[in-house]
Amino acid sequence: MTRVLMEAVASAGLPVSTDDRVRREALFRALDTVAQVAEPGQLRAVAYLRVSTEDQRKGFGVTYTGKRVVKHIARKGWALVDVFADEGFSGSLDHTQRPDVKELMRQARMTPRPFDVVAVYEDRAIGRKGRAFWPWVWELQDLGVFTAVVVGDYDNTTEEGESRMRKAADRAEDELVTIRNRTQGGLQEKAEFMGDEGAYLGGNVPFGYRIKNKGVTGESRLVPDDCECTGECTTKHETDCMHLAVARFVATLSYDKTGEDLNGAGFRRKNGDLWDYGSVWNLLNSQVTLEAVMVHRGSKDVVLDKEGKPRYGKPVEIKLKPILTPRELADLAEAKAKRPRRRTPKTFAYTLLGRVASPCGRVYVGNGRSRQGDKHGRSPFKAMRCSGASGSIPKTERCDCPVIRAEPVERESWRLVKEFLQNPEELHRLAAEALQARREGGADFDSRLKDLNKHIAELEESIDLMLMAATQQAAARRMSRAEAEKYIARMTAQPNAELADLQKQRMDVERWKEDAEDVEDNAKQLAALARKARVRLGEKTLEEQAELFDLLQAEVEIVGDVPSRPLGRPCQAGAFFVQRGLMVPHLTDEAWSRVADIVPVFSPRFPSRDILAAFLEKARTGVSWKKLDAGVPHTTLMNHWIRWGAAGGLAVVMERLAGMPGTPPPDHDAVTVKVRCTILPEVLLAGQGADVNGALTSSDGSTAGETPSRTRSPDRVAGR
Repeated sequence: MTRVLMEAVASAGLPVSTDDRVRREALFRALDTVAQVAEPGQLRAVAYLRVSTEDQRKGFGVTYTGKRVVKHIARKGWALVDVFADEGFSGSLDHTQRPDVKELMRQARMTPRPFDVVAVYEDRAIGRKGRAFWPWVWELQDLGVFTAVVVGDYDNTTEEGESRMRKAADRAEDELVTIRNRTQGGLQEKAEFMGDEGAYLGGNVPFGYRIKNKGVTGESRLVPDDCECTGECTTKHETDCMHLAVARFVATLSYDKTGEDLNGAGFRRKNGDLWDYGSVWNLLNSQVTLEAVMVHRGSKDVVLDKEGKPRYGKPVEIKLKPILTPRELADLAEAKAKRPRRRTPKTFAYTLLGRVASPCGRVYVGNGRSRQGDKHGRSPFKAMRCSGASGSIPKTERCDCPVIRAEPVERESWRLVKEFLQNPEELHRLAAEALQARREGGADFDSRLKDLNKHIAELEESIDLMLMAATQQAAARRMSRAEAEKYIARMTAQPNAELADLQKQRMDVERWKEDAEDVEDNAKQLAALARKARVRLGEKTLEEQAELFDLLQAEVEIVGDVPSRPLGRPCQAGAFFVQRGLMVPHLTDEAWSRVADIVPVFSPRFPSRDILAAFLEKARTGVSWKKLDAGVPHTTLMNHWIRWGAAGGLAVVMERLAGMPGTPPPDHDAVTVKVRCTILPEVLLAGQGADVNGALTSSDGSTAGETPSRTRSPDRVAGR
């Protein structure tokens, strides 16, 4: 099942933002032109400009091609009404993944339509892949908008122009495949033939090694970062660092102390950071250090095909020259065996690791147990800190995002997600929006297939007639069998090539049609999920909640105040009302008359009513005893609270004050969050078994050969 994101808000009809308007005005200035008003009968054209990241590096921006597009529009006698530009976007992306194309299509669907022609510099601006090329061109054509290409001076207003456009699209896709195969094939060949010589294929250089012959095509190799000086050397070489690391670890049996010794000796990591426990552990346990071997296409991030194998070649071992001696390796292994096994501390289970946005733009991660000791009367709490405050980041570069308490955020996020998944009306609404978008947008694949089948049938008939004529001519000329076959093949070569192109395009369109139907099928699955939405998610464990958040690819944003770390002991007076769900009553004359006979005389110096009022004010505000402005010493209030209020006296008082007007106590766990999630019905409906709570079971729905992306933007706000 193809993954399809459910959009919560339809984009049609939305106004162009001020930023977009300012950017378009800047584009017109860069192109030395202005927006024009079309005369009666004059075609209105827009320019679409796209440059890839590679073109940008070469210095070719949108201005380079844009001025040529503007001149072409003027030469054709069209009126330039707008300019759209996507800079740094790959041509392999379809039109739904490029922002300015999306805006162009939004306007094309408007009534009345604001333009008649979309002009591009070359066909590659539309897309290198047929999947990116044809659906956009056809959808524009169905809307009454034609596409014009400057290079070659053709458009799809005629069958001849559309044929040229089809051949150009095939060439662009073949070019993309050729470039990719050459690049990946060259890397694979270099890895296989130079694997025993430390071939360098690009990417990060392992610690202890440097690149020899850097920049020389086919000659770049990884060699140990040894000293090559003839005299005394003052450079800190990485091989010296590795030898020292082994010696210090063998002596101390500690990764932390080894890191301190390396830092004290002036050695630094590849990125210039100080050594710490993790970096020393990685150095002394890596395959490069222990075996002097790197594996090309052996990482977990390698692109896989549908069979789970590397798409661009098998993994290849690249052998490097060892840095550590056999004696050092033996001593290192012996020291590791002597080292006491590290006890894994009891840690909290987090459900939203890496899913809560921090003020600095990063995400919150787990912070383990709080270091506030019990000697202060405070219990450890589950905290989260920003990833920008990690110990691996220099202190001067760390962010100042606050440490937050995790439980309130996790509880509120889980509540919103449960409410959303158990709301059939909301799921039905999403399904209806997906089906409506399917009907309103997209190319008419059925009519395209009908036209292609007609062209293919006509061309096949023409080829049959040509074969008959060529056979008769070969017989009339009394050609030999071999000569006749060559003659017939030469006569039918061009139509056969055109037939192959049409058949290939028909296969592509059939595949695209299936993908488009998947959108509708996905919406139907969402409707099925809505029908089953009354299932109970039950009391899920934190681990199970984390799994569901992963399936939904949830992103959480804290709105307003963050639940910061608790300071001091928890307010027991406030907790009394929060736990019982009671309002804190106002101690009016009527309220005091109800309880005066059961409130003891706390002190001859202070009225009992003032002391009870102080207890209620503490519960109402949550301030400390010392900061409580009650006219009674805070030590006196604390003593009477412990002896009477916390011992059951307040509970008796509240029985008589039930129903009296009051205010809610401060809930320090209250937090407002916005949860955004991607709804994948085929994942949530997969394996429709039920667990012990009667809830839906699910698994990771990633397609074989794909790595689920965490960076794509979710399209559903689950709550706020």
